[in-house]
Amino acid sequence: MKDGKPETLEEALRLIEEQNRRLSEKENQLNQKVKELDVANKEILRANKEILEKIAEIKILNEKLAVKRAREWVARTEAMTKLLKDQPLLFDAEELGIKIENPCPSPSDEEISQAETDEDSSSEEKKTKKSGKGRKSVSTINNLAKAHVVIDLTDEEKICPNCGSQMKKVYTVTSERLVHIPAREYIEVVIRNVYECQNCLDENDRPVTKAAQDKQIIGRSIATPSLLAHVFMGKYQRHTPFYCQEDTYNWQGVHISRQDMCSWQQKVFEALKPLRKLLDRELKKGKFLQFDETPLKVLKYSKAEAEKEYWDDRQCRKKEAEDGDDTKCYMWLVRGGAEHPVHSYNFRWTRCGKNVLPFLEGFEGNVIQSDGFSGYDTAVEYWNREHPEHRIELCNCNIHARRKFADSVKATKSPTAQEAVRRYGKIFDAEKRLREQFQKHKITEEQYLSERQEKVLPLFNDFHEWLQEKEEKEKILGSSKTAEAIKYCMNRWDNLVKFLDYSFVTPDTNAAERAIKPFVMARKNFLFSGSGKGAESSCFLFSLIETAKFNGKSPEDYLRCLFEKSPYAETEEDWEKLLPWNIEITPFQFRGEWMDLAKQG
Repeated sequence: MKDGKPETLEEALRLIEEQNRRLSEKENQLNQKVKELDVANKEILRANKEILEKIAEIKILNEKLAVKRAREWVARTEAMTKLLKDQPLLFDAEELGIKIENPCPSPSDEEISQAETDEDSSSEEKKTKKSGKGRKSVSTINNLAKAHVVIDLTDEEKICPNCGSQMKKVYTVTSERLVHIPAREYIEVVIRNVYECQNCLDENDRPVTKAAQDKQIIGRSIATPSLLAHVFMGKYQRHTPFYCQEDTYNWQGVHISRQDMCSWQQKVFEALKPLRKLLDRELKKGKFLQFDETPLKVLKYSKAEAEKEYWDDRQCRKKEAEDGDDTKCYMWLVRGGAEHPVHSYNFRWTRCGKNVLPFLEGFEGNVIQSDGFSGYDTAVEYWNREHPEHRIELCNCNIHARRKFADSVKATKSPTAQEAVRRYGKIFDAEKRLREQFQKHKITEEQYLSERQEKVLPLFNDFHEWLQEKEEKEKILGSSKTAEAIKYCMNRWDNLVKFLDYSFVTPDTNAAERAIKPFVMARKNFLFSGSGKGAESSCFLFSLIETAKFNGKSPEDYLRCLFEKSPYAETEEDWEKLLPWNIEITPFQFRGEWMDLAKQG
C-alpha cells in the first residue's frame, strides 16, 4: 500500500474486509446502545406507570381518609343545604327542588310603608311578640300524677315586722316542678297454702294434697316479671350491659350476677317461642319486606353452623380465605306486616344471601327492598328460578345511591358529584310531594301511580342519560369516589326505579336504618354475644321491644305484662292475645302487705 491506498487486488480486498469488520463492530455497538436505550425507556415507562399508580392510590386513600374524617368529626347529614353550603347555586333553586332555609322574601309596598311608620313611632308603643321558646309546661304531661305541696310561713313569720300585726293571706303563687322517685327493689315473700284431703290417700298411702299455684315465666327463680322487664330494658334500650347492672344492684345490697341475667334471658326466650312464630307469621302478611343487616361479634363461633348458610362449599372456602375474622357474624333486620308493623331481628352466622330465603317462605307479598348488597340479588334470582309461580321483585335504596355521591362531595368536592346530589334532591322532592298527597287521601292510588310516571320517572330518565354521558365522556379516575358512585347507580338502575310501580314502596330504606340504629347503639356497649344462642335471644328481645314501640306500647310495660300473662297461655288464641297490638297493658300493682322488719328481727 502506498499512502494508504492499495496497489494490488489483494491489498484492496484486505482493506475492504477491514472496513467491513469495523463497520460491523460499529453497527453492533450501535445496536447495543439501542438495546440499552430500549431497556432504559422500558424502565422509565414502568417507573412512570408505578408513579401514576401510586398517585392514583394516594388519591384514593386521601378520598377515603376525607370521608372517614367527615364521618367521624363532621355532621353526617346528607342534606343538600349542608353538602353544598360552600358552593354557590348555579341554577334556579325551585327548578332543582332545593328548599332554602330562612329565605329572604322581597318586601311588598305595604310592608315597606308599615316599616317606615313603625320606625317613626316610639319604642314604648311597639308591641313585642313572644318567641315561643323556653321551657314547656309540665302540665302537658297528662299521664303523670300530681301532688300538691303547700309552702307556708311560720307563725312568727306571719307577724308584720313594721307594726307587729297579724298578716292576712291574699293570694297564692303556683308553679310546677318535676320529681323523680328513685327506683328501688323489695322482697316479695310468697306464702302458698297447701290443703289435704282427710278421706283420700295416694299410691304411697299419703293424704292427697293440693297447693295454691302462682305461675311464673321462670320457675323457682327470684326474678319477677317487673325485674326481668327492667333488666332487659336496661341492656337493650338504656345501653347498660349486664356487668354494669350487676354493679348497680351490688351497690344497693342486692346480689344478682351477670350469669343469672344471661340465664334469665335464655329461659325467657325458650318460654316465648310460640309468640315468635306468631310475629313471623304477621311479618309475612304484608305486601313487601325491607331488609338490612349489621355485624355482631360472637365469641363461640360455630364453623359448622356457618357452613350451612353458604350456597356451596366453594363459596365457603372463598369467604374463609378473604375474611380472617371468624367471630364476625350478623344481625338481620326485616320490617313488614300487614295491619300491624313488625320489626324482626334475626341472628345469622354469615352475610350470605341464602339467609334471605327463609323470610320468603310463606311471604304473601312479592316485593322486597334493600341496599345494594349483591346477596339480595342472588337470593331473588334463586327464588324466582325455583318458584316461578311466586316471583319476587327487588327494589334498591336510592338513599344508598345518593350517599355515594355525597361521600364524593365530602372527599373531593367533585362538580359531577354535586350535580348528582342536586338531581337526586329534585327527584326526592317531587316524590315527597306526591306521597304526602296520597297519605292525606287527596289523590287515589291510581292517581298516585299515574303522577309518579308523569312527574318522577322523567326526572329519573334525565338523570340516567346524564350519568351515561358522564360515564362515557368525562375523564374520571376509574377508582375515584365519583366513578364508583356512577358505576353503583348504573349497575342497579332498574332496581332503583322499580319502586315507582308500587304505591306501598318508598324510594329508600330509611325506616329500616332507623330501626337498626337502636341495636347498633346497644352493641356499642355490650360489644359481643357469648354464643349463638345468646345472640339469638338478644335479637328476639329486640324484636319484642321495637315491635311494641312501633305499635304504640310502652316497651317496659309490655314486657312486664307479657311475662306476667305468658305462663297462663296454653292455646294459640291465648298467645295471639299477647301480641303487642292485642295485649291489655295493666298498671303495676303491689301485692300483699308490708311486713314489720322490726318485729321480724
